[in-house]
Amino acid sequence: MTTATVSSSITTDGATWLLVPHPDEADPAWRAETLELFDAVARLDREDGRPSAAELDGPGALATLLEHRAALGPAQRLVASLVVPGNWPLPVVVTVGPSEGGTAELLDLAGATGGLPVEPPSVDELPEHVGGEGPVVIRYDLDDAGAIWATVTAVRRADGVDTHVRWRTTDLALVPVFAPVVVELLAAVENEVHA
Repeated sequence: MTTATVSSSITTDGATWLLVPHPDEADPAWRAETLELFDAVARLDREDGRPSAAELDGPGALATLLEHRAALGPAQRLVASLVVPGNWPLPVVVTVGPSEGGTAELLDLAGATGGLPVEPPSVDELPEHVGGEGPVVIRYDLDDAGAIWATVTAVRRADGVDTHVRWRTTDLALVPVFAPVVVELLAAVENEVHA
């Protein structure tokens, strides 16, 4: 019996999302191009009067993204958003794998269950244009240091494949701004199942 495999691609505008490779694959040319991109976005922020991102430590941000990517599993990818002025890069984890459970498991994948949230998680249906079925969950949890973390997760089940995108932050003011962008990223992930 052969096992089906899934190949995925993320179709996004290169000026708004950065696909972060594993550090072993981040060659000097990619690193230099990424730092140039960071400089260009910072320049736009400066021109629009947003100095916070203009002061971004590009090499430090790049090192943090690569460290984050190195910690992910083989079915996970890291993309970083450059679209929120003054607040970038924002890393989002994309995970793709075969569907194995029912509707309840979709809620588990999206983080709607378990843990000790500060308040009940918000659960909505995926917008129709994203395709497939699944929830969008926003939850707030308290960590051991007393910081509140917001987690935005969107999960799509289609054609026997579960795709989910997850973003976490302690900057709670960003959640209403960036949550819709996370959902739009899910719409940009295309999967193909190969027998």
